[in-house]
Amino acid sequence: MEDTKDLQEVETYSIASDRVGYHNNDHGDTLLQSGLKAGLKDRMINLIALCGIIGPGVFIGMGTALAKGGPAGLIVGFTIVGLLVLSMMACIGELNSAFDFHFAIHGARYVSQGFGATMAIFYVILWVTNIIGEYTSLTSSMEAYTTKIPTYGWYLIFWGFFTVFQLFDVSWWGECEYILGFVKLFYLSGYYIFSIVYAAGGIKGHKPDNPFGKHPLKGGFEGIANSFVYAGVFYSGVEGVSVIAAEARNPRRAIPKAVRNTVFRIFYVYYGLAIFYGITVPYNDPILNNKQSIMKSPMTIAMTEAGWKNSKYFVTTMIWITCISSINTAIYFASRSLFTLCKAGYGPNIFTKVNKRGIPYVAIHSCHVLGFLSILSYSSGSSQAYSYIVNVGGVASFIVWTGICATHIRFRKGWIKQGYALESLPYKAPFYPWLDYVGLVIGIILTLVQSWSCFKPFDYKAFIDGYILLALFPVFWFCYDFFYFKKGFIKYEEMDFETGKRPDLDDKSGLESGEVEVLNAKKESSTELIIEEIETSNRSISKR
Repeated sequence: MEDTKDLQEVETYSIASDRVGYHNNDHGDTLLQSGLKAGLKDRMINLIALCGIIGPGVFIGMGTALAKGGPAGLIVGFTIVGLLVLSMMACIGELNSAFDFHFAIHGARYVSQGFGATMAIFYVILWVTNIIGEYTSLTSSMEAYTTKIPTYGWYLIFWGFFTVFQLFDVSWWGECEYILGFVKLFYLSGYYIFSIVYAAGGIKGHKPDNPFGKHPLKGGFEGIANSFVYAGVFYSGVEGVSVIAAEARNPRRAIPKAVRNTVFRIFYVYYGLAIFYGITVPYNDPILNNKQSIMKSPMTIAMTEAGWKNSKYFVTTMIWITCISSINTAIYFASRSLFTLCKAGYGPNIFTKVNKRGIPYVAIHSCHVLGFLSILSYSSGSSQAYSYIVNVGGVASFIVWTGICATHIRFRKGWIKQGYALESLPYKAPFYPWLDYVGLVIGIILTLVQSWSCFKPFDYKAFIDGYILLALFPVFWFCYDFFYFKKGFIKYEEMDFETGKRPDLDDKSGLESGEVEVLNAKKESSTELIIEEIETSNRSISKR
């Protein structure tokens, strides 16, 4: 191991800077060096990539997007943002199939430590706003059942439920996502079939008046621009495979498959909803602006117009079922990003505490408790509050996705400059570097124009929501680099491509023969199985 850095000499900017291995706890769980559990199987990751985080946003919030931009605005918005998402996911596929840690840590390794820290902070902000937004949609939709229970009462009930669920380890979350993934796909497929039959006049006495053809776009470019921010929020979560990789059993095998599933998700889920909402509900339908949240869901409107007067109860039921997935996933992404931030040395160490089952309980409950901020929305109206939350979450998504593209460009340049072979990468991003540059350009433009409508007439609240994070990103980055770490960009020659590579648990995918040695280490309290990366005379990753 003569070429390997000593553990004491490795800097703290990467979680994976430590020599990576596994050990078993008293319950037989396989834990990582970081203390997290490697409990997510390939099938779980595939379903999470397909339909994770899909919840009340696409059932209710997309109705607001339809009302502001029309179906054509939705399709154009999702197309443009979709190009950025495809570019970003190709970058994640290459980064995380090679090294399985959070994309923010990649940013810290290949751009600068301050850049990675700021990416992690913004990702926490993104998912905290998602938690608030999901609770806002969920609790307001429950009014369809009864108005005798106040909205904050519904919040407390669900907050208690999700708090208890967080006591279970990551395998429970993965299994829950796997099962609910099929439920969501089945439900969406059923609605698509209903929409085709309804729009074609298959329900006697009920047929929409060709809303897509007669009311395709509202407000011209402004309608399309309004769709950008909603697309940013609804797409958010696809990049979560980078977060999931840290707790995957087989990251090198599972991540490339999950990245490819993103294409299906974009076309089947988001394009599908934009089209089928558009052929069943016109954007000027007065019910889209109904004060009762569940009533402005395009699904509820279409089913009611088709003759099912009590469809709101069915849609509400589906919303709180899918919320089990979307809110749990939002808590997962927020807490793991906070854990990553602090584990890397960028925040208070208290958030790195994990229990014996590999659960970062302090980070989880700290993020989840911020869901109480959704109660503040009840005074201003859930619809208005949801719009503000969407603005913050949308711009955070664009900034993070653009940062991932920039990170990958530097990763690939450093990889080649240090003499590594591209064939050594388990997954190679297609059309490099042009696809990365397309993602960068689209990301920058979207970040700048997504709230442009606030200028005429000038709305200072919308301006703050839309641009405050854009202003804070360089401030955080500068302060971290020049006051905390006291260093700037990582030079290509100094990039670390050695440490942090762990084997897949089930088939040791991605490692050369002889690179992994299984050692049985006896300790006083228990016997642990440690898989430790061993460097031979050749480097751990083949060089040219």
